[in-house]
Amino acid sequence: MVILRGTAPKQMVEISVVIPTWQRAEWLQLCLASMWALELHPTEVLVVGRREDREARELTELCATRAPFLVRWLEVVSPGHIAPVVRGLADAEGDVVAFLDDDCEPEPAWLSELVKPFADATVAAVGGRVLTPGFQGKLSRDAGSIRWYGQHVGNIAALDLDEACEVAAVMEGNWAWRTDVLRSLDFDAALDQDDASMYGLDLCLQAKELGYSIVYEPRALVLHHVAPREQRLDREDRVSRSISYARNYTYIGLKHFVGLRRVAFRVWWWGIGERGAYAALTALVDTMMRRPGVRERLVASMQGRREGLLLWRSR
Repeated sequence: MVILRGTAPKQMVEISVVIPTWQRAEWLQLCLASMWALELHPTEVLVVGRREDREARELTELCATRAPFLVRWLEVVSPGHIAPVVRGLADAEGDVVAFLDDDCEPEPAWLSELVKPFADATVAAVGGRVLTPGFQGKLSRDAGSIRWYGQHVGNIAALDLDEACEVAAVMEGNWAWRTDVLRSLDFDAALDQDDASMYGLDLCLQAKELGYSIVYEPRALVLHHVAPREQRLDREDRVSRSISYARNYTYIGLKHFVGLRRVAFRVWWWGIGERGAYAALTALVDTMMRRPGVRERLVASMQGRREGLLLWRSR
């Protein structure tokens, strides 16, 4: 992790904010209201939803009559989590496009801090910090990195630092991209299943392979309300989430790691694993520790790995 010091602020010519939404008008209202209090207003806010979501559309159109910046409602008909992101990107007019989850409230300095690292022409994407009340996930000081054997260290958006730092990847839902760079990347359809877990990691790795850097800026802070999701995407359903995570990370690892690193990844991923995607050793350790649900999650994780391997081979 490389700490970035003394980065000069630079206001971009135009900044677009894209907010994908789906039947969460109560939280969308809080999100949109927080835009008024920003120290730096965006050029435009694009709310992307579906035709059935009348409440969100009406709220957006009402905000459009009052906001000190342009607010537009856009619609998608294609299924999947990525479709609203792609639609917002296609319509964005800003030099930088920021994406924000509809159940987040940004702090006043959010946008001004999020765009500062773009003063460096090599920066493709900047991710901000997400404050989630009651967060109990594991947090490592090297969050956002990928270890030599292929383990992606997650929860970067929960890391509290004093300064920006360069990382391997940042989290979707509170991030910004150079618009032209993001448009040049491939939104891989293979990852657009369930909640499209880690499609952002894939985009970040694509950008790094082109020579760009990715930055985590903890001062670009949002409050995450963790609004209810569709039942099939329940965060507490560890079996289905193990399948999704194991499938997508298998695919990403095989896609991006080459040579000896791919060999190390396969040894670690299939032989050792981690608690989000059990393999033989972690499952054995947790069985001995009498943790519940090990067998079910091991079966789910191995199913996900098989699916990811097939996706990669078909690619």
